[in-house]
Amino acid sequence: MSFPLHTPGYAVHGHSVDTGSDRFGPLVDSTAIVDESTTLRDRYQAEGYIFIKGLIDRDAVLAARREILLKYAMIGEIDDRHPLDDAVEGNRAGLATANLRAFTESVRTGAHYEAVIFDHRLLSVVGAILDGPVQPYTFRWPRLVRHGEGCGFHCDGPYMSRGTDRHLSTWIPLGAVPPEQSGLMILEDSHVNPDLHAGYLQKDADRDGLVWLDDDPAAVQDRYGRRWLTASYEPGDVLIFSMNTLHGASDNITDRCRLSTDSRYLVEGEIGDPRWNGDGELAPHGEGRVFYPGLGSWANADFQDEWKYVDENGRLLLGDSGSSS
Repeated sequence: MSFPLHTPGYAVHGHSVDTGSDRFGPLVDSTAIVDESTTLRDRYQAEGYIFIKGLIDRDAVLAARREILLKYAMIGEIDDRHPLDDAVEGNRAGLATANLRAFTESVRTGAHYEAVIFDHRLLSVVGAILDGPVQPYTFRWPRLVRHGEGCGFHCDGPYMSRGTDRHLSTWIPLGAVPPEQSGLMILEDSHVNPDLHAGYLQKDADRDGLVWLDDDPAAVQDRYGRRWLTASYEPGDVLIFSMNTLHGASDNITDRCRLSTDSRYLVEGEIGDPRWNGDGELAPHGEGRVFYPGLGSWANADFQDEWKYVDENGRLLLGDSGSSS
């Protein structure tokens, strides 16, 4: 199997990733068992994740990619002097005056983007894993990752703990994402680590003021798991993982922005965490904030790596508690 993971400079928040075979490896490909519900469910429980190649129609994913990149180009996040699909980072000239509340709502509710979130094959596979018909959480997490950005290590459980445990996360690359472009990394066997279950996974992110668990890949795997697992992702691929699976993303060391979506699903009829599910406008981490990842690193203190303060007109504010800086 060709697996180009030995990329010079491969790191997480500047910490080098050891890509030796005993520390790093490929995700197990479950494409061959996609129609075997019991086998899928058993593997998910054993591994803490399911990786499927080409589950969603490639053209549908690329249509969502173009739809979202066009919107980012309007505020200067994408440089439209280059082919749109190249996703070359722009100068963000329009970001300071953009209404980010309206902008992010537009991105999350685009027709092509929603077609990916509600893809019937995706719903079928997630339903097989959770053993029941499923629906997405009301909130969705489309994500643009610029040069030098990534994501610290964490589990989703503490962020979505106020409801059912019959739910899971999906990560869908909206375009090709090689490892050096901030591909998602799963920590092998972390979902059954007793230290995580005894402490971190019992916490509530808001109540306990959580930051990233760590941003050093070597320190994290020495304590909580075995190898870091990832892939060279293509449009249509889907990575599904449990709320207890420790994960993060390497630094984007390319000159192209990464586009992806994190989406969570729950069994129909179950009560979802009200921070992310329900009618009306959701304010998961308090009023006056929008989901707009990047633009700095705070170790996710006060959720600022991902959630930005905005003023009454939706204009961006950076700094503690919404004060501009």
